[in-house]
Amino acid sequence: MASSIPFDEQFFVEKDRNNKYEWLIFCITIILLLFHGILFHWLPRYFRGKREIDRLRYLPYFKFVNKWDIFTSCVAVKLPYRKQPFYFQPSVLLLGLAFLAVSGVFCFVETTDLDYQPRYYVVSKRISKVSVGTLPTLMIMLMKNDLVTSITGLQHDRVTFLHIWLGRLMWISISVHLALACKYWLGLNFEIMIMIPPQIFGMMAYGCLFFLTWASMKFIRTWSYDFFLFQHRVFAFIMLLMSFFHNKGNRAAVLISVHGLVIDRVVSRAISVVHKRRCPTKGESEFEILDDETILVTIPVKEATFSQKSWYTVFLPNVKIWKPGQHIFLNVPKINFFQMHPFTIASLQESGDMKLLIRTQKGFTKRLMKKLVSLNETNDDEATEIMTTASSQTGRRHKLKVNFHGPYGAKHQPLINFDSILFFAAGSGGAFVFPVAVALLREIKRKEENNDYLHRPKNNIIRIVWSIKKKENMIWFADSFGDLEEFLEERRLIISIYITQESNKFTEKQLTQFTFETVKATTSSSNNSFAFSESDLMSYNYGRPDVAEIIGTSASAIEEYNSLAVCSCGPPPFVNNIKVACNSNRKKKHAPDIYCYSESF
Repeated sequence: MASSIPFDEQFFVEKDRNNKYEWLIFCITIILLLFHGILFHWLPRYFRGKREIDRLRYLPYFKFVNKWDIFTSCVAVKLPYRKQPFYFQPSVLLLGLAFLAVSGVFCFVETTDLDYQPRYYVVSKRISKVSVGTLPTLMIMLMKNDLVTSITGLQHDRVTFLHIWLGRLMWISISVHLALACKYWLGLNFEIMIMIPPQIFGMMAYGCLFFLTWASMKFIRTWSYDFFLFQHRVFAFIMLLMSFFHNKGNRAAVLISVHGLVIDRVVSRAISVVHKRRCPTKGESEFEILDDETILVTIPVKEATFSQKSWYTVFLPNVKIWKPGQHIFLNVPKINFFQMHPFTIASLQESGDMKLLIRTQKGFTKRLMKKLVSLNETNDDEATEIMTTASSQTGRRHKLKVNFHGPYGAKHQPLINFDSILFFAAGSGGAFVFPVAVALLREIKRKEENNDYLHRPKNNIIRIVWSIKKKENMIWFADSFGDLEEFLEERRLIISIYITQESNKFTEKQLTQFTFETVKATTSSSNNSFAFSESDLMSYNYGRPDVAEIIGTSASAIEEYNSLAVCSCGPPPFVNNIKVACNSNRKKKHAPDIYCYSESF
């Protein structure tokens, strides 16, 4: 059957259609992200903020969200060849399949009446345009600022996950496009068409996309994150440039992608410059080795005179203001002049100092530790010794210049609206948990003193579960324990500490009395070996916490029309266990509204 489109017009009709579906897939991805943010972040935030003292309102909506979370939450699958369960989200699989289905329809729709070339070649060009249509969304997800997370309600790790899988889907699509295009021209014995400059540029772009996709695997990032970051940036730049030259029709999508990312990086750099100029020490900060694997960084900001009323504060965050649980991107020029690494702020803005707890891993953190150790050993001119102890490494503080931009993150629901709040932290995950808990307790106390119970429960139940390797690790957050002491005394808080790499060698009566003053004293003492007392509000345990039992007990104590928030920070297996436990309790009859928020490192 002959096409109804004249032969001499088919090329132009095809071009218009390809452009249409390229931008249509872009609009669909953006709309889906906006829809997710409205439905699962902003509406729950609004409805929880309108609750009554003794119960939630808008129960049908929260029942819907509960059902949705059951379907979309993390699932653990035990495999015979793996010690640890394999975690995945069914919703992500279905979302990927749905995206493939929509993309597949766009690749074939309105191609049957274009018969001036074999259909498979017409489809191959459409595949290329549909893939390029996802490029702006792919690059937007790389933004460090909170634009995407604020709108969508997705956490930074989820946005990064979507970026990775959109990139892999793009590589599959472009591979199909390349194979079909080569088949067409080689089938005509017209090899010159795959050797002309535009096609060479396209193949170079594909080669870069190949490395971007498969050189970003987890084992490479774990082996050397610095190497991954360097090669990823280089290949991304080359790929975008070659795509720009390959096809004029790609230029709009490439320009939007590049400009969006460049604006984000320029804003971040501007924020870094403002922070450094407004810092009372012009970026000079204190570094202290707490133990063999931990560094405390203190960035002084309390003397800054950054005005909230200045016009540029509309666009740039105040250097003295950050929310509990937020993170910054830190650069230490003495270690690496260009690289910025994210670290959670382990202090409240009232303290006047940004404190970062850095655990030594590989790359930047390992080099930083070596630098501090060498300063301890050589006492060269760039180090200022403030305090010395009997230890050769710990207790000494050194001053190094830093740059940072932020703060970012912590886009969770207001926790004061929940009847019960459970905090889980593993190791340095306390950098997120402790400031958030302290700020929440202070807010509750302030409102109670003013008899303000509007849109919140009258008696919040707050519990912190912290898992550490050794008792000595408690010195990491000595300031936070000092802030929490008053709330323990007022019986507003329950703390459970789990020690995983030590055994209980003493009976309960033989335990040395532990006080918060003891914790503070250990920060300036070489003797960091201590135990602590157990009470009905503060307990210690040897072993790993049973998160399923803890969450189940808390959920069963809450009525159906009330709510439970579970906030966690730690390595992925720890966080995933908590997600699975939350999901299991959602399935129970008369389950409360369970909100699960996690920060993973």
